Amino acid sequence: MIINFVTTNKHKVSEAGQALSAFGIDVKQLDVEYEENHDADIKEIALTAASKLSQDLQIPIVVEDTGLYFDAFPKFPGAMPRFVFNSLDYKGIFKLLADEDRGAYFKTVAAYCAPGNKPVTFTGTMKGKITDVIHNEDTDAMPYDRIFIPTGETKTISDMTLEKKNSFSQRGKVFKQLGEYLVAAKK
Repeated sequence: MIINFVTTNKHKVSEAGQALSAFGIDVKQLDVEYEENHDADIKEIALTAASKLSQDLQIPIVVEDTGLYFDAFPKFPGAMPRFVFNSLDYKGIFKLLADEDRGAYFKTVAAYCAPGNKPVTFTGTMKGKITDVIHNEDTDAMPYDRIFIPTGETKTISDMTLEKKNSFSQRGKVFKQLGEYLVAAKK
């Protein structure tokens, strides 16, 4: 079985592929841009995009949206972690969190939709903290992976293998749920 994953992020594709391989599901990346209403929460963004894209492309697809939330600023950066990173970089994030609670969590919502059907969503979270130094700057990783230490761990995500990360990450949880759903739907 193949699932069409609409994303421009190769790291998300790798994580989804690793998680879904346990279910005999391959991931095909569809590098398609779509409109996102960042005033909405991540669940609404994923639901809207999945419904529209499955109708437009006339194939079953999965869309995922991830938010990052700092404990010191509960709704920030929310659905816009990439924009915040691109605007502030590490220096600005460290400055923003100086003398603040460095707790944070990622929340991912994936929406799966076949044409003519309502989307089904899957949600996962990963709690942790933001470091005050950058780890593994030369590693090919998502930016926050270099400054996020998950709860119960001693290293940043960028220090982990993909398998280790997926064993507890919000994205690993979401794609495991999707795999279980797709396998059950085939029966």
